[in-house]
Amino acid sequence: MKRFLLVFIFFLSIVISTDLVFSAPAIELKWANYFPVVARQSKICEEFIKDLEAKTGGKVKFSFFTAGTLLTAPKMYDGVVQGIADIGFSNIGYTAGRFKVTEVLDLPLGFPNAWVSNRVVNDFFRKFKPKEWEKVHVLALHASPINVMMTATKPVYKLEDLKGLNIRGLGYVAEVVSALGATPRAIPAPEVYDAILKKVLDGIYIPMETFRAFRYAEVIKYTTECWPIGQHYTFYLIMNRESWNKLPDDVKKVFNEYPFEEKLAETWNEIDIDGKKLGMEKGIQFIQLSPEEEKRWIKAAETVVEKYVKSMVAAGYPEKEVRGWISFVKERIAYWTKKQKELKIKSTTGPDEVRIK
Repeated sequence: MKRFLLVFIFFLSIVISTDLVFSAPAIELKWANYFPVVARQSKICEEFIKDLEAKTGGKVKFSFFTAGTLLTAPKMYDGVVQGIADIGFSNIGYTAGRFKVTEVLDLPLGFPNAWVSNRVVNDFFRKFKPKEWEKVHVLALHASPINVMMTATKPVYKLEDLKGLNIRGLGYVAEVVSALGATPRAIPAPEVYDAILKKVLDGIYIPMETFRAFRYAEVIKYTTECWPIGQHYTFYLIMNRESWNKLPDDVKKVFNEYPFEEKLAETWNEIDIDGKKLGMEKGIQFIQLSPEEEKRWIKAAETVVEKYVKSMVAAGYPEKEVRGWISFVKERIAYWTKKQKELKIKSTTGPDEVRIK
């Protein structure tokens, strides 16, 4: 009888512990994103969510908030820090001055396309680990495709054509708009469409993927492919620090091993190709700068780089250190551009060997 009781107790303990495991509530996390529901940026977030829920065996469940319904782009970082959202997807241009070191990645340093940019920004983050990100857990930095000059009122063939135009741009992207001779306007991307219709804006300095993401192909008539100055918007995918620390080790392992960087690089490159094809279907006129004009645009954009260096020195950073960041970025651009050519990966912008025809 004693042996029977011991066996019974043993099996009962197994049943109870198993039941507790299965009945343990899932970890609920809120994921915020400002892109429209139908945008590919929202769809890639949905893919991440589906994969992470599956790979954690249902231990984590997400509530997904798109189109700025939980947090708008400018409020994304603070909202994640405060715990309004556990995970946020936005770009540093909406909080100019918050990420002073990382803003070097928003300079016109010759980024050729999204495939290269996405690799360079993460190389930079791993190399220098800017302290400005310490309040959050960074899942991945990523980068938009390269900005091009989209206009609705007139074509732009040379710098003089930009004078008097109101062009949308944020942060250091706005600085380049100004350096090129136009007037920058800091209008959130979702509001640009109406601003162009109302003639508040003449155009946008932004990647071609927005032709579909924000329906700009419906209001833009001309696009000047000024990729030789190579500037993009640096994005982030971040998590509330406390939310991250509370995750079990096995769940953290799933997050750490998940290929956010690779998937984001491929996505940004693919949607820019899709955006250009849509623009071509809509009859948008695409303009290439002449070799002489390319040099003029590069020279004008260099003033923004120098302005950044001076501002960082004034903020207490040694000039040698700041220029070291810039040199590192340019070295990685050259490295990854070479890789892109070797792998025969196509993109909308960049050297002739990699550009789609």
